[in-house]
Amino acid sequence: MSLKKILVLDGVTAVCRFRDDGVIMEAEGMLSPELMERMANFAQWYRRLVSGNTDVLSLFSQMRGWSPSQGWVVRGAATTVCSIGNMVCMVDNAAGSINQIMRALGDAAHE
Repeated sequence: MSLKKILVLDGVTAVCRFRDDGVIMEAEGMLSPELMERMANFAQWYRRLVSGNTDVLSLFSQMRGWSPSQGWVVRGAATTVCSIGNMVCMVDNAAGSINQIMRALGDAAHE
């Protein structure tokens, strides 16, 4: 799935694919190049944090299925940032469906 197919989903304002070191491979949307780079760097580091936390959750809960994590969502008052794999996008909360967007990110991340 191309980034433009994700960008046209309701509420999505920016989307990018990044490498494991946080460098942007491709990007689409209404963010400046500098802000897009910051979003990709945030996503790369946050993915590492979530991965470590899900490992600990699995250990303490003794429940299967937490690790490896399948993605993450950080929801603010007006905007949400969500990611699966090396894909991250920014969403206007009033306009977007997080479930639909996460499915699209998952499809794109596993292509």
